[in-house]
Formats: sequence, C-alpha cells, structure tokens
Amino acid sequence: MTIFITLLQTETTKDVAEKVQNNSGWFVQFIQDNPSVILSIVTGLLLPLGLVWLNNRNNIRIKKLENKLNLDSKKLDKELSEEVDKKGIIQNQERVVYSSLSKILFDVQQLHVSLSGTCIDKNCIDNSLEKFDKSIIKYHEEIANNMLYMSSKVINYIYEFYSIISDLKVNLKEFNDIQEFQMAHVSVYMHSIELSEVLIKIQEEFISKDEKLKSEFDESAQEMMKYCCGRKPPREEFEKFKELYKKVNPNFDEDEICELDRRYG
Repeated sequence: MTIFITLLQTETTKDVAEKVQNNSGWFVQFIQDNPSVILSIVTGLLLPLGLVWLNNRNNIRIKKLENKLNLDSKKLDKELSEEVDKKGIIQNQERVVYSSLSKILFDVQQLHVSLSGTCIDKNCIDNSLEKFDKSIIKYHEEIANNMLYMSSKVINYIYEFYSIISDLKVNLKEFNDIQEFQMAHVSVYMHSIELSEVLIKIQEEFISKDEKLKSEFDESAQEMMKYCCGRKPPREEFEKFKELYKKVNPNFDEDEICELDRRYG
C-alpha cells in the first residue's frame, strides 16, 4: 500500500512538472516570437509607472528637504534675533555701568572741591563724606542691576573701582583721626587718578568689541579724565601725604610708594 502511494505521488509530481514546463514553454516561445509586445508593455506600462514612482519619491524627498530648510531657517532667524537682542541688552548695560561709574568719579571731584578750601576741623571731612555717600548710593543699584552680561574682567575692574572708593574713605577718616585735615584734598586727588585709570580700562574693554567706537576713540580726551580734580597739589604737600600715608598704613610697601610717585608725576 505504501509503495503504491509513493509511486502515485512520484507520478503526480512528474505530471505537474511537465505541465508547468509545457505551460511556461508557450510563454517563452511567445516572447521570443513577439519581442515588440514585451517592449510595448515595458515602454507603455512599466516605464510610466516607474517614472511616476521615481517622481513621487523625489517630490517627497524634496518636500522633506524644504521642510528641514524652513525649520533651519526659522531656527537661524530666531537665533540671529536673540543674538541681536542680547547684543543690544549688553550695549545698554555697558552704557549704564560706564555712566554710573563716571558719575561717581564726578562726585569724587566734588568731594575734592569741598575739601580744598578751609578744612580746619573734623566736621569738615565728616560732613563732606556724608554728602558724598548720599550722592553715590543711587548709582550702586544701577551698576549691580546691569552686570549680568559683563565679562569677568570688567567685573573685576568694577570691584577694583569700589575698593579704591573704600580706601579713599578710610584714608580720609584716618587723617581726620590724627587731625591732619589739610591732607584730605591731597588724598582725594591721588585716589581720583587711581579711579580714573580703572575707569579707562573699563572703557577700553567696552569699545574693544566695536570697530566704530574704536575708530572714534580719542586717547587724548581719555587721558584728561585722570585730571578731573584739577591741579595736582604742591610737591611739599605730596611728600607730607606720603609720610602720613605710610604712618597710618604700616603695611604700605615700596611698590605702592612708587605707584604714588608715578601718579603724582
């Protein structure tokens, strides 16, 4: 029984193979006898379909590329806009900071004027310092609120500026304590030059980023800032100031003395 089934299956498989071969043989023969028909099918049906597929595929790719370019363009526009806005904010903050520091220097000049007259008792220095503190306090908040985009270098200069203001006030109180009232205006003069030098550094740092400002920058006008307090005191007053300054500041070294001499000229 098993042998019979196997023979039947083998025979059936042969029949199928022969039928397939016979069925496909006429198609192959047809193609060989009629090549123009196949060409017509390819050119008339398959080729247009292929071209349509390629065209759609390219359109999709182009659309994706356009969308990407549009997104990139919007992103770039946004970044440029933000950069312009940030630059404007930075420039505004720099103007406020420089303006406020310049006004403080102007108040130092006024302090020098108030101490350059007849200063014969401690009330003279105390009253002048009180007026000076009230005048400059309004600039502190403006400076503090506009330091967000300042470079670390500029921030260090600002702290240096305030440190000199603090040294000036301490020095005036020291001269007040030892009743050397006539040295007050000399102290203000010498500290004002130091303040001017720091303010010039800040100004140079700000304009270094703007070619137009650099081209319009007048160094001679900048140097005049150092002499905001007018004429320097007589040599004898300056020499006495140095001796008293060393007396109230025992840690005052030779390098600092040389700096005083340089500023006096």
